[in-house]
Amino acid sequence: MIIYIKLKKKDGTHISFTNILGFVFEKEAYTPYTTFRANVFGNGLPEDFTELEFYINGTLLHHGTADTCKKINEGGGVRGYISSRGFTSLLTENQLPPGNYTDMTLNKLFDSYFSLPNITHESSNTRSYIFVNKGTPMWDGAVNLAYKLTGAYPYIRKANMFMISMPENAKNVTYTLDNVINYGTELSTKRMISHYHMADISGNYGTYEYVGTEAAERNLIRHHHFDLDRRFLHSPESACKFRGDISARGYKRRFFTYNGYNGEDLNDIVTFEDISGQRVKAMRITGSQKGVFTELSVYDDAMSVT
Repeated sequence: MIIYIKLKKKDGTHISFTNILGFVFEKEAYTPYTTFRANVFGNGLPEDFTELEFYINGTLLHHGTADTCKKINEGGGVRGYISSRGFTSLLTENQLPPGNYTDMTLNKLFDSYFSLPNITHESSNTRSYIFVNKGTPMWDGAVNLAYKLTGAYPYIRKANMFMISMPENAKNVTYTLDNVINYGTELSTKRMISHYHMADISGNYGTYEYVGTEAAERNLIRHHHFDLDRRFLHSPESACKFRGDISARGYKRRFFTYNGYNGEDLNDIVTFEDISGQRVKAMRITGSQKGVFTELSVYDDAMSVT
């Protein structure tokens, strides 16, 4: 297995590192970007760089900003510690001008407002509208558009490719107990909201409401009130449901870990034990002197498109 990182300097030249002491790569369906962090033998590591690329067996998994870089001289050696977020993180850091955007398409949203580096997107000219409040990040506008068009949350595939539909070329793989190192489940209900109440156009509450039965059945009684959401004027009830679905995202997770990395990506299809042909919703690849290990997760929630 060939693993290396490539750093781009300000002058446009690149430096590659294969002497990686340890790394963690993470990708998750509801996170707008991939993350990568590593510690390396620091000899030759530049004190400043602009981009980081991470490869396994020639496949680019991560291409991102240079978030942090630290070099430590100790005991006659040099160690470097670096971290990076995928370039799609810039979608959360650029704000659209406020207003009502009619006849919005995914192509128009990504191609007409900002020129953001190294980000690609699925091609779609299906139209809807989005309403942008002051200070709204571009990512939130894209999420709103994706929900209107597909009823689901957008995600990042490959390195920095924004997607709203399922991949046509999804891998379909099966693992057995003989293949895996560990497996398990995780429950997280800390984000769940039981009740959403939205005001109508006159400011009165009670017309538009949502009850999250899963939260209520767990006695997680959390009431949230908000003003009329102009993003959902075509279907006001959806404003409450959207928030409810988001609050319960990924609350049930099943996962397993295997040795190596076999090329999976978000929304590829996996089967293992009681996981039967489900979409990958999170992946975590770690590397150290002990080897390379991949953890794949599937979710049970309302936001996942199959």
